[in-house]
Amino acid sequence: MADSFILRYPVPGAVGHEAEWQSVDGSGTPTATRGRGALGEAASQLAGRRLTLVVPGEDVALASPELPARGAAKLVKLAPYALEEHLATEVESLHFAVGRQAPGGRVPIAALERASLTGWLAALGAAGLHPGAVASDALLVPANPSHVVVLIDAGRLIVRRPDSLPLVLDAEPLESALALAGLSAADASASTAHVIAYVTAAEWQAHSGAIEALKDVVASLKVQLLADGPLPLLAAGAVNSPPLNLLQGEFAVRQGFAGEWPRWRGAAMLLGACLVLHLLTLGLDYWRAHGEELKVDQELKVVASEALPTIQNLNRLPSVRAAVESRLHSTRAAVSEGLLGTLGVLAAASAEAPGTRIDALSFRDGTTDVTVDAADVGAIDRLRQAAKNRGYNAELQGATQHETRYQGRLQLKGPG
Repeated sequence: MADSFILRYPVPGAVGHEAEWQSVDGSGTPTATRGRGALGEAASQLAGRRLTLVVPGEDVALASPELPARGAAKLVKLAPYALEEHLATEVESLHFAVGRQAPGGRVPIAALERASLTGWLAALGAAGLHPGAVASDALLVPANPSHVVVLIDAGRLIVRRPDSLPLVLDAEPLESALALAGLSAADASASTAHVIAYVTAAEWQAHSGAIEALKDVVASLKVQLLADGPLPLLAAGAVNSPPLNLLQGEFAVRQGFAGEWPRWRGAAMLLGACLVLHLLTLGLDYWRAHGEELKVDQELKVVASEALPTIQNLNRLPSVRAAVESRLHSTRAAVSEGLLGTLGVLAAASAEAPGTRIDALSFRDGTTDVTVDAADVGAIDRLRQAAKNRGYNAELQGATQHETRYQGRLQLKGPG
């Protein structure tokens, strides 16, 4: 698994907007990247790791009510009403996060001021930090099925009993806080409790006597000093036992397209505007072309009324253009392939066969029968070949000799 970057902000007891961070590997073991300072400095060391924000547990109210509903959507709707009587703040100002419902029907719920979460995320965002999860530090204290786990840090006492939600108390004075947590001689259950206490160096120096006094109250006491502070311990819990993520609902991290959309929204809007402009331009061009086409059609009807005088209603024609073009083609064919065209071909062909003359000519249905008088048969054939070279189908029907000259009969058909 990839490394994770655990950022603690705001740091309990710290002055100003200070943060501390620790990177851990996939098993929760701390790596070399750690530090304390401004958020901008933390951002410079993130290096692409998955970011988890750890916030103070005293700002996050935890509960585990029994709810009848099934399904995440219904649980989210029921959460505010389930905790309404236990909260001093109006539920409208709170943000709720819901965990997975247990087999018995109990549901872990976290509630915190919406303004607080918004402010934390805004501060991180200004530094270029965008967490994938936000967790209460109380839920990161390691749970133990047979021990009461205690964390004493920065004047705070976090107590986590087996199968119970953690409790965050003010540790000043520590004896009163321990008594409130049920770890005093006055509490009968304390004598059977086995306690593991995680204590920072500063808190041990200030409260070692009260902590050592627990030995006379509980069944067993094991103290572990946190030389590097509590963050490595909390970071391991964030990886090994990911707690309830507060980034839900309006604060949920969008994955895939939804997560990338804000980055590309501007470009997409610009592309959409260009596409709309392009479509409008195409529409305007089409409208202009359609207008020109209508104008040409009107002019064509005027021409058609002159070219097709026998047609009374031009609107009934399937295509006025096709009708006019057909009439023009017929007219051109009559000139180029009819009698006039044939006479022109014969005149040009006669020039290539000197001494020939046309004795008779008849034209019918595009076929011309010609009687030619020539000095010899070769001249008649040259006349036929000349007509053929001009695209006509010329055939010699026969030839007879009259004294010293020859008469030949040719049949010509135009190329159409």
